[in-house]
Amino acid sequence: MDASKVLYKSTEDALQSLGKEAARVLTLQLIERGVEMAPNNFDINKFAPALNKLLGEGSETILELVYRNLRGSLGLEVEVNPALPVLEKINKVLEAKKMS
Repeated sequence: MDASKVLYKSTEDALQSLGKEAARVLTLQLIERGVEMAPNNFDINKFAPALNKLLGEGSETILELVYRNLRGSLGLEVEVNPALPVLEKINKVLEAKKMS
């Protein structure tokens, strides 16, 4: 299972939770800000700051959903400090996947 594709799908699912039209508008805005929204080129480290510029603190809610989706999809039991910023938690899960 390719972790980058799972991450992209987890992100798409999180955006879709806002509703189809909101997800479409956000995706277009992210693309305009240089974020590649394609499974093979998606980079969470570019996505997160661009989303934050669009939504402010609300971006953390979307990223938390990405994190939960990712953990569930990969089925990894990773010990992650809950106090970490959510982007760091996502990256820790991705690192654990690489090592498994």
